[in-house]
Amino acid sequence: MRFTKRAGISIVAVMSAAMLTLSACATGVDSGGGDAGGGGSDCVAEGANAPRAGGDKYIVYMNALNIGNAWQEEAANLGSAVAKMAPYSDCVEVRTELTDDATPQGQISQLQSMVAAGADAVVMYALSPTALNSAIREACSQGVTFVSYDATVTEPCAYNVSYITTVPTGAEEPFMGFNSMTLLAELMGGTGDIFFSRGIVGTSTDNVHYLSAMAALQNYPDMNVLTEYEGMWSSPVTQTETAAALGSFPNVDGLWCGYGESGCVKALEAAGLQVPISGETSQYFRERLLDGWPGVSIGSPPAQGGIGMKVALAVLLEGPDGIPFDIEVPYQIVTAENVTVCVDNEYQEGCNVFEPGTVGDESTADIFNEMLPEATLGASQTGEPEAGAEAVPFTASYLQGFEQDESVRFVTREACPEGWTQATLPQNVEGCSQG
Repeated sequence: MRFTKRAGISIVAVMSAAMLTLSACATGVDSGGGDAGGGGSDCVAEGANAPRAGGDKYIVYMNALNIGNAWQEEAANLGSAVAKMAPYSDCVEVRTELTDDATPQGQISQLQSMVAAGADAVVMYALSPTALNSAIREACSQGVTFVSYDATVTEPCAYNVSYITTVPTGAEEPFMGFNSMTLLAELMGGTGDIFFSRGIVGTSTDNVHYLSAMAALQNYPDMNVLTEYEGMWSSPVTQTETAAALGSFPNVDGLWCGYGESGCVKALEAAGLQVPISGETSQYFRERLLDGWPGVSIGSPPAQGGIGMKVALAVLLEGPDGIPFDIEVPYQIVTAENVTVCVDNEYQEGCNVFEPGTVGDESTADIFNEMLPEATLGASQTGEPEAGAEAVPFTASYLQGFEQDESVRFVTREACPEGWTQATLPQNVEGCSQG
């Protein structure tokens, strides 16, 4: 069992401390750091840089991929909504920028344009763990805070905010891929033939999912992968690819599906089949779990967009001291046994699916997360906060409770902390060993 650093910090205490720090934004009291970046904004904390564009507000860009993916839209909307809440709104101008050219080169050009436009922080879903490094490094050298959420980057000056190395709630092993494949195998009795539907091959997220899932599969010698295909984290693409695979292998016993798993379900339904599925977090899939479909829903929470924004704002408004560069986001495992409706589509403890028929197939109740109490369904759909909504700012001490374990640092940084050496982890992922 891997050690976890989760700290039982009172959210009231965290909010009180952070609100005191940010009170200068609302009251106009000079917080003492205005000369750090050559400006005079009352929002500048001691040790922090002033707005690069010289105005009274920091310019923060919220980025996601414009690929028809509901997860990306929810993540971007949550990040934008949080930045528009008090106490941030007096100090921050948020600009939402979607990436139409979903290639690393397209993102590099976009990042450079953001920096040229006066960005103080960029919160981005990075398409490559390494290709953006030079552009990120240049942005950092100009005083820009860079946060990558969900997908991670290896550039040391960037903050990584991701679930990909986290131990999911109630589990003992890290990695979504390892846990989801293990649970799928258990549903299948440890035997049978499966399809493997990947996301966008080459991203850090997909790489870790795939390698750790295949490591778990090695524990079940009576299971076999019939075919692999790239679902592109798109339900329509996944449905098309799954239907094609079913044409070749109609007697499949189970499916491992990345995001877009509703396409896996729909392809099976069209073929008149109901076999165990490991999928991510879509409303459509969890509604099928409510109906008793054998499956496990475990995956990336779009809350990471809002969490990444709060990390960026903590660095800008409070200063970087004590804020970890590697932050793990908690996430949950949902099965037919614990799937629970969120009454009135509002968060209640333990709920994990919206009321059936009230939201789109690709929506997910994983907008709700312990690190993002500000999340609402409306904010995830529109990018606008509820009237009167206030954010709970992060403090360095709170974020330290979610700092990534050193043993998995190589996964996201391709380097180990001092005193650690590179080693292959039991989950078939390169990690770090102490000593």
